[in-house]
Amino acid sequence: MTRAFDLWGQRGWCSQEVAGESHYAKNIRDLFGRAFDPDGDNELTVPAQLIPEPTNRYDPHAVKVLCSGKQVGHLPKEQAREFSPVLTALIDQGWTPQVQARVWAQEREDWDDPRRRTFVASVRIDLAEPHMIVPTNMPPSELHTVLPAGRFIQVTGEEKHMSHLASLISPSGESWVYVTLHEVEVQRARSTRTLVEVRINGLAAGTLSPAMSTENLPVIGHLRDKGLTTAARAVLKGNRVKADVAVNLAKASELSDAWLDSPPTARGTNPAERAESSTSQEMATAARWRFVVPPEWPPPPAGWVPPQGWRPDPSWPPAPQGWQFWVSE
Repeated sequence: MTRAFDLWGQRGWCSQEVAGESHYAKNIRDLFGRAFDPDGDNELTVPAQLIPEPTNRYDPHAVKVLCSGKQVGHLPKEQAREFSPVLTALIDQGWTPQVQARVWAQEREDWDDPRRRTFVASVRIDLAEPHMIVPTNMPPSELHTVLPAGRFIQVTGEEKHMSHLASLISPSGESWVYVTLHEVEVQRARSTRTLVEVRINGLAAGTLSPAMSTENLPVIGHLRDKGLTTAARAVLKGNRVKADVAVNLAKASELSDAWLDSPPTARGTNPAERAESSTSQEMATAARWRFVVPPEWPPPPAGWVPPQGWRPDPSWPPAPQGWQFWVSE
């Protein structure tokens, strides 16, 4: 039995087109049921599952798009090739990749026969870039809750932690990561200030500003009283000399009483959650497929070496044209 995994990086609008909707007109029509208006525009937003089809006779990288258990199309061929490895890793670990889909439909006069009406539809999904749909680290091992997504808050002081952050930078220069938020006392020249410290894999990555700390400290304290570590999603960008961390979370005032009373919890070391932890590691490994060198690329320059902290990964076969897969130390 699989569980839904809402892919990370969804922005709230559906910009990725789905291909082949005309072949699944009946399935799309069924989504609307009796609410369908033959004389108007019809639109709805529903969850969509992205399921790789390695046995597809036309394309082994094909990814079908399902809504309410029925196929409504495929990812376009070029995108499917990029997304299929990560989606397959999720499926293999018992997760069903899921995004939001916007479905539009109407009936029009048939151009060849005005007496007939033709059903037309389009499906678009909320899908981020391939390197931004899964986190590249595992969730916290302790009992925790992940804050709902919302606005991005910039972390300060990352330059003090570059020895740690440089080793986490994705070769793409950008990735999602799990972070945890902690209340810390910071000693200043004449006073002490309470701030929110942001940690990645248990090590400090910076702090929130005094204003943002004041806004989020009550939530951290509330969850701590419940025995929970506060976790969140964050985007890590940069290179070996400069890194930026932006935490994505909802305002404290936007959290409902129901959420505060019963926040969703998980524990990475709990046997019941072991699949989630292994999935994150598998997803991080699968993410390296995104850096497969296209066969048309030229060979690397003579004497080229990887950035500091990266080395050839012997567990992968050699890439074409003299390139190589790399893994951080």
